[in-house]
Amino acid sequence: SSCACTPGDVNDDGSLNVQDVVAVVSCILGSGECNDCADMNADGQINVQDVVGMVSLILGNRTTSDATEATLNINGGSVSLKADGFISAVQMTLSHDLGFAIDLTNKAMVADYRTNGNSTTLIVVAPDSDHLFDATGEFTISEVMVYNSENEIPTSVAPSEFGLASAYPNPFNPSTSLSIAVPANGFVSVSVYNAMGQQVDVIHSGNMTAGTHNLTWNASDMTSGVYFVRAESSNAASVQKVMLMK
Repeated sequence: SSCACTPGDVNDDGSLNVQDVVAVVSCILGSGECNDCADMNADGQINVQDVVGMVSLILGNRTTSDATEATLNINGGSVSLKADGFISAVQMTLSHDLGFAIDLTNKAMVADYRTNGNSTTLIVVAPDSDHLFDATGEFTISEVMVYNSENEIPTSVAPSEFGLASAYPNPFNPSTSLSIAVPANGFVSVSVYNAMGQQVDVIHSGNMTAGTHNLTWNASDMTSGVYFVRAESSNAASVQKVMLMK
């Protein structure tokens, strides 16, 4: 339906505030009524981008700079989002079994969801912490969109388990590449040992951010033979066998 109110002022009370955001989120999730005033950016669609525009006006002159990238962390049934700046809104779609249940964060301007059969769509607006929700039951993330005050930003999903992937090439001469999955920020060491168990090289020693990282071992100074690459974090370890053939 059409209305004569100011864009974003969904309840037509003369001000743009969190009540309007709640109404637009409900509209997007399909649990509330929609009107043309929810189309904040006047693009003919009512979606999370309209919420982003509303949040920018409501928060005004904030001091936190916009996020440029984010990482989604899944630890059991707990899901959090780590970003390098301000996040205006998160929209996510989950696929799951019928026994699924979700508990959204209460540290956000608005947080709401709607479940339809085996699919749940959730929206978290201006989260005040990294934690987004806790869930009971198995689920997979089908879609995730994360926005700063203006645009959608690149978002990666951190691996759930620490470990090294298979080296390639293997056998190799003189270098090989490995990827390491790091589920949470922290100290990581990656060292190389010979067949006698002696440490012969250190590929990495220091902090790593959550995510998947690519490493290269150049063994040009080593003799041919079997070596073991060992990656360690504060609570996990992973070993990969490689063979240098010159």
